[in-house]
Amino acid sequence: MLISKRELLAITGISYGQLYRWKRERLIPEEWFIKQSSFTGQETFFPKEQMLNRIRAIQELKDRYSLEELAKILSPEATEVGYTVEDIRAVAEVNSEIFPIFHTIFNKSIYSYMDLLFMIVLSELHRELNLTVLQTGNLLEGIKGYLADLKTTEYTLYIFRIREDYYAVLYQNSSHIIFDKRFQVVKKVNLNEISNKIKYKNNNINF
Repeated sequence: MLISKRELLAITGISYGQLYRWKRERLIPEEWFIKQSSFTGQETFFPKEQMLNRIRAIQELKDRYSLEELAKILSPEATEVGYTVEDIRAVAEVNSEIFPIFHTIFNKSIYSYMDLLFMIVLSELHRELNLTVLQTGNLLEGIKGYLADLKTTEYTLYIFRIREDYYAVLYQNSSHIIFDKRFQVVKKVNLNEISNKIKYKNNNINF
């Protein structure tokens, strides 16, 4: 769903100048500024949910970080930092009870940021959907082969259920996806929002 620039400024209370300054400072991606024809001529629209979440984040954090630091925190680009088993175990959002199955499935000594992000997401799904260890492991098995190719967190993860089995669909936020109505979608996860929350909580722009 899109929101017009006029509606966005009215809802958030920010000025035209602030909006475009944040764009210049890379706090808001240029591709979110979508030009479309309207009855008044050409108008700028934005992805509504993403834009409102981003502006709330900027308003919350702009007094705690410089604009350069804030741009790094909000960047959807996956960091190239590597994480050891000890690093992962120190992350409270990774379920310690099911970490052994994550470690077995990944079968590596150094984890990428995307590996860590999906462990956090699956830990949350395990809790919210009351998944078994086997169901959680099967979800990871189904998507782990694609994680190395993900260079950005600008994806949304859909979890749907068929009988007792759960499956994942991962798509870029700029795409439009339509599901067969017979699929029972049980959870929608915006990876960028989860990533930002983790960075905010750890107060570490290199996290």
